Amino acid sequence: MNGTLQDRILQLQDDFTPSEKRLADVTLAHLPQLASYSATELAEMAEVSKASAARFFKRLGYETFNDLRTRMRDDADHGSPLFALAGITAPQAEDDAPEGALGAHLATDLQNLAHTFERIDAADIERAVEIGARARRVFIAGFRNGRVLAQYMWALLTQVRDGVLLVPGAGLNLAEDLADMGAGDMLVMMDFRRRVTLLRPMVEHANRVGAHVVILTDPTATELPARSDVVLRCVNRTTGMFDSYVAVMSLINHLCTRLGIALGDAARERLAHIERLHDDYGDLRR
Repeated sequence: MNGTLQDRILQLQDDFTPSEKRLADVTLAHLPQLASYSATELAEMAEVSKASAARFFKRLGYETFNDLRTRMRDDADHGSPLFALAGITAPQAEDDAPEGALGAHLATDLQNLAHTFERIDAADIERAVEIGARARRVFIAGFRNGRVLAQYMWALLTQVRDGVLLVPGAGLNLAEDLADMGAGDMLVMMDFRRRVTLLRPMVEHANRVGAHVVILTDPTATELPARSDVVLRCVNRTTGMFDSYVAVMSLINHLCTRLGIALGDAARERLAHIERLHDDYGDLRR
């Protein structure tokens, strides 16, 4: 079986037994630090036997768990495009031709979408929508690639409700932007690799002041989910240099749509007001 550990788990997840599903969830949740754990420790966290854990990793293509840990240490690239590029070669055969590469890219993104929405609990979606509908203000934060995702969510959400803030703002004054966050507010955090060290203190600040925290993240996140009210994991595997964000973009679209529906008349009135302003400004072609 080819691919990373995450790829192998996603390829087989539909056929996992209940105990294997628990092991898969624990493994993905601790992926960045997996080499520091023993098979016994992972088995205990998943509440399965050590023998079950051994069979699970063997099914994934590793002779022993130590074999897996060695490969994890050797293959660690922390999401760097530089390391990814080293594994991409010039076309050598028909399967490597541009047409084949495009097909593989499409297939991977379709799998990302399917695996993401198969694994997300609908109750978590509704919980995030409920928090967003009741929140006094919604702070949406992200850095690096997460900044693009945060901007997209801000652009959608600000159409259906007021009090939506992109963090950091145009002035990049993070402390000032979060100074007024408090109880009754909501912090939506884009937590995707390669992670910025500012994410954890921002979430800890939200915890201290009593704001709700919703995390959109990839399967490898471990730190922030433990400090969050809702965690929505999006598969972002890729055949190229850069992680894929197709699944999280789709999820953001769905969340904002659901939130608009939940807000009902308030959202409709805001959208109608925005349309009247567009008519007044004449800024959009009809």
